[in-house]
Amino acid sequence: MDNLNETIIYLSDLIEKILEETIAVSDFEDLTQQQLHYLKVLVKMKNPTLTELARELGLTKPTVTVLVDKLTEKGYIKRVHSDADRRVMHLHIDKKGAKINALREVAHRRMAEKIKSGLSDAETAILTELLRKIVKHA
Repeated sequence: MDNLNETIIYLSDLIEKILEETIAVSDFEDLTQQQLHYLKVLVKMKNPTLTELARELGLTKPTVTVLVDKLTEKGYIKRVHSDADRRVMHLHIDKKGAKINALREVAHRRMAEKIKSGLSDAETAILTELLRKIVKHA
């Protein structure tokens, strides 16, 4: 790999491959990469409304409604009325969605172990510090 851009592309592809491999051996082959991404965003947002999710994803509300309908039908998320205002619906991860999120975490740990396996403890510490710096300024 000649430059930083190629290295980043390779690393991104490797992460995606590990995630796909982890999911392929599970019961979650009915999810697309895009749906996996949306579930990740939903988990990160902690029970958003449809409008909040649409804003975060940069999509229209009708587009997100279709997505939410599909994920609801598949059993990954559910709509829950707000306790404060029954007119408001929040999107919650269902049991199946929680399982896929746990698998994602397994894939991330596998990736971290794969990276660490080729590095010394000192190199791992340096890489960790550099990645923190990158994330801080991203």
